Amino acid sequence: MTVAFLGRFDPEILEMKQLPPETVRILSSSQVITSVVSVVKELIENSLDANATNVDVKLENYGFDKIEVRDNGDGIRAADVPVMAVKHYTSKISSCQDLESLTSYGFRGEALASICSTSEVLITTKTANEDFSTQYTLDRSGHIISQKPSHLGQGTTVTVLKLFKNLPVRKQFYSTDKKCKEEIKKIQKLLMAYGIIKPELRIVFTHNKPSIIFIIQSSIVGITVFFHFCTYSSLPAVAIYCYSLSWLFLSVEPSRKVSFFS
Repeated sequence: MTVAFLGRFDPEILEMKQLPPETVRILSSSQVITSVVSVVKELIENSLDANATNVDVKLENYGFDKIEVRDNGDGIRAADVPVMAVKHYTSKISSCQDLESLTSYGFRGEALASICSTSEVLITTKTANEDFSTQYTLDRSGHIISQKPSHLGQGTTVTVLKLFKNLPVRKQFYSTDKKCKEEIKKIQKLLMAYGIIKPELRIVFTHNKPSIIFIIQSSIVGITVFFHFCTYSSLPAVAIYCYSLSWLFLSVEPSRKVSFFS
């Protein structure tokens, strides 16, 4: 029996059924994590909420193979580790009334859980009171399935692998180089914005290892910051002085052209 034709269906033939929990989790997560830049945004904000002053963002293959955000923040307390990526667990609020006095970027308790549903996730963390860091491997529900000691220092590193591996339609949206390069520009602008509002923050953005290194550290004494449209073809390192004593350092491979802020 055919129940669908040219996008039409007969509601009397199709019976309403409850979706399986796994399907519900993937569909709802895709509304939170919609792109590579949304993953970077959520992880950066977690770092800022953890009082980080240094954040390293590393991407491979435009973020679809790997996204890594490493910070020197407070780290995740041992008591919170079992639920650090479980949906709707958060230390930011305890009731709706807390929304009126928020002092943090995140509060929903959805970011890490949604990232886990759409990729493979490793979290390495260490607090000031711990002797060594620990790397945790998470499942799609955000639960820990394995752990091992790590050499990393204080702070948290979130590694996201194979983004959208179970959402082929979402990944297909980035099937062209143009779409992928636009996503990199969005990430650069996002990181620049955080660098402007957080003068004490140093951000290093790397794509495909040595290809592009983008370092942001600002000392803002004014309100307005001007950036130039730039194309670099042969200089191995360029420093652009921006208004209000803000500096942007960009290092690129020789003969590689990089354009941004266009």
